[in-house]
Amino acid sequence: MAERKEAAEFCTGLLSSELFIALRTKTKKRPLDPEVEKKRKKSSKPLKFDVVNDAEMFVDSPESYYMWKYSPMGIWAWIIGIGVLLGVVAMALVPVWPGQAQIAFQYITNGSGVLVGVFFALLIVRLILFMCVWLFSKGVYHFWLLPNINDDKLSIMDTLKPLYTLDDYYLEKEKKERRSRRREAQRSAASGSELTGSATEDKKNL
Repeated sequence: MAERKEAAEFCTGLLSSELFIALRTKTKKRPLDPEVEKKRKKSSKPLKFDVVNDAEMFVDSPESYYMWKYSPMGIWAWIIGIGVLLGVVAMALVPVWPGQAQIAFQYITNGSGVLVGVFFALLIVRLILFMCVWLFSKGVYHFWLLPNINDDKLSIMDTLKPLYTLDDYYLEKEKKERRSRRREAQRSAASGSELTGSATEDKKNL
């Protein structure tokens, strides 16, 4: 029992890391006839599922379904990788480039340096704005300019949305506490169902 509980907690961590997703079967009206119900269970038709987006805990139950999130490497990843490799080789051969090509490469590197400087300046500005709002609101409000700017899972356009966020710290803390209480309730319900199942098996063995 302890090993299954530890495995369920480990799977909960994988679920929160979005390494796999929770599923549920599409609900249909169950037949009232038990014979029809047995035939339905023995049927070889594939099940149809819906994705559960708000799943926060792994439930160790034969009626729970999960699916791994696997993203194979596409053709664009190979193209980008080969392009980066060729770019590194080309940069190593800069001294033998023609004069005009060297001047163009210098402009490109200077422009890239300016973009990097603008990015770091933006990070400093958003931190200053956050501290100002945090101090004037006495820690109640959290203001972030371009809150998704450091999220590497999003595209370039998606990192620029939304422009800013203004969150109430205590409201967000209350939401987190509600989620934690809901998770604890689900965990206690799952452990209770496991104990009931083990007790039923013991009775059958007796």
